[in-house]
Amino acid sequence: MGKVGTLIKVAVAAGPTVWETVRRLAPVLTKLRQENPEVFNAVTEQVTRLARARREGRGPEALRRRIDVLREQVAYLVASADDEGERRRAEGWRRQLDKLEASLPLLGAMSSHAGAREAKHIDERIDALSEEVLSAFIDEQREDHQIEQ
Repeated sequence: MGKVGTLIKVAVAAGPTVWETVRRLAPVLTKLRQENPEVFNAVTEQVTRLARARREGRGPEALRRRIDVLREQVAYLVASADDEGERRRAEGWRRQLDKLEASLPLLGAMSSHAGAREAKHIDERIDALSEEVLSAFIDEQREDHQIEQ
């Protein structure tokens, strides 16, 4: 994938918060694409994986796939944290993802109405985390490869 416009189209499939993040960071992504295509491709891969995980069905397994994609981004953020604040923030996201994943088996034990309501809540929480984590992932990639904003 070579263009930011194409990336934005993929981001739409990943959900409204991912789309908004990619749209908001389009100038940074354009610069990444020009100065370090490998970094742009790494970001593109993560957005594509978020989109694919969102498209591949509903239910606990689909939510788990989305959590797994975010977990990889968080692992990168933990490993590349430059200071204790960044490390704590990434660890906080990891704990939130752990809690969300731990709640998935409970969906099957709930009534269909309660399960659907809770799945929607988890979906919304994953969306919110997607925005935070993807923004941090893009910023950290930019910093790690010394690309000015």
